[in-house]
Amino acid sequence: MTQQESGNFNLLDWLHQDAAVAELLTLDATFEAWVAIELALAECQHEMGLLDEAVITQIRQLRDVRPTDFGQFRQSAMNVGYPIVGLVDVLNERLPLGARGYLHLGATTQDIMDSAAAMQIRDAGRIMCGQIVAYGNGLADLAARHAATPMAGRTHAHYAVPTTFGLKCAVYLGEATRNLSRLRAAIDGAAIVSLFGAAGTSAALGPDAAEIRMRLAAKLGLGSADLPWHVSRDRFAEVTFTCALICASLARLAREVVDLSRTEIGEVSETDGWHRGASSTMPQKRNPISSEAILGMALTAQGAAASMMRAMEAGHERAAGEWQLEWKVLPEALRATSSALALATGLLRGLVIHPDAMMRNLSLDHGLVMAEAYMLGLARTLGREAAHDLVYRAARVAREEEITLPEAVLRIEPSAPSSFPDWPVRVDSYLGDAEQVCHAAVATWVAVRDGAVDC
Repeated sequence: MTQQESGNFNLLDWLHQDAAVAELLTLDATFEAWVAIELALAECQHEMGLLDEAVITQIRQLRDVRPTDFGQFRQSAMNVGYPIVGLVDVLNERLPLGARGYLHLGATTQDIMDSAAAMQIRDAGRIMCGQIVAYGNGLADLAARHAATPMAGRTHAHYAVPTTFGLKCAVYLGEATRNLSRLRAAIDGAAIVSLFGAAGTSAALGPDAAEIRMRLAAKLGLGSADLPWHVSRDRFAEVTFTCALICASLARLAREVVDLSRTEIGEVSETDGWHRGASSTMPQKRNPISSEAILGMALTAQGAAASMMRAMEAGHERAAGEWQLEWKVLPEALRATSSALALATGLLRGLVIHPDAMMRNLSLDHGLVMAEAYMLGLARTLGREAAHDLVYRAARVAREEEITLPEAVLRIEPSAPSSFPDWPVRVDSYLGDAEQVCHAAVATWVAVRDGAVDC
């Protein structure tokens, strides 16, 4: 059994964590990033004439070095409080005596760790952008296919007026479109090298500090920076806030699926399968387990993002504990968001839509979902206020006497049909521009997804 399966176990991750981003944030992957930065810094200094060829030749052999004993490496990090002293020791131990002492020149621990985190954010961000694209494509397909599929619109959880299932999906698609743009911008902003030394002055790097920093950024595939950011954590915070926004949208979708799949509503359902969502005691159960998992992951990411506000409180030129909080909550936000996106994409892929149930439900409550349509038709001859009160009274009659709304309107105003081109008013005649809006939302999504426009 691996450490991840035992010592670091939690049930939510064990069941539902997506491996794509999680693998980028493991100890081994993080150590690899630290090594890559130390070696790249040495390469830059060699290019600037600051390291001899014989030294850099030996340093280049260290790319795949790992501690022979991660437990001992951990003890060193616990003793120092940070892992980079131990990292440099591990690397120097593998070098011949004449090549030792030329690593980490001019850098500070946080430079290495922040640059590694920036690389991980960049790589995780690329994966999550791809996941949002897959998720958005699923929404776009539903929005297009069900642009004209009528269902009850609900406000304050009660019936309002008819809408379409496609329009509901288009609203989520709009959020996905904006979140894709937000994530791209946040990742670009955070993928920045750190190389400013102990208090941000770059004094230890000498007069070539800016050039070395730009070269290092290019080697690592990161952006450069003109200002030190050891205590300026807004870029990383923006990434987690964007993760929280994405997850809030995913959580809303998950709750919607839970609500619409209720036994008494039955307008959608999660994919079926033998024992999928089963109960240990109630054989009839088909629980919305994907939606529940999305909510668990989404709430995790949102909590992590909230903690980043405290990590931004670091003082002077170096944090005194706030940075340590970031070590935990930044990876959590990335892992949970990636997992929620993967789960949501799978949810959409298997989502079963029940148009017959949607149409059947529109007739519940005596068809009062069409009350606004009747009011507006009667307003042409009676005026809005009088028409509103007439239909209001008709709604009460319909409920009290258990008759349909058209019947109740006729009882109060027998001449009502003359105010309408068709009587009774059909649901599909009162869907407004829902269908056109769906297709416009899909077109905007495609343009942003493909980079033709930003949102």
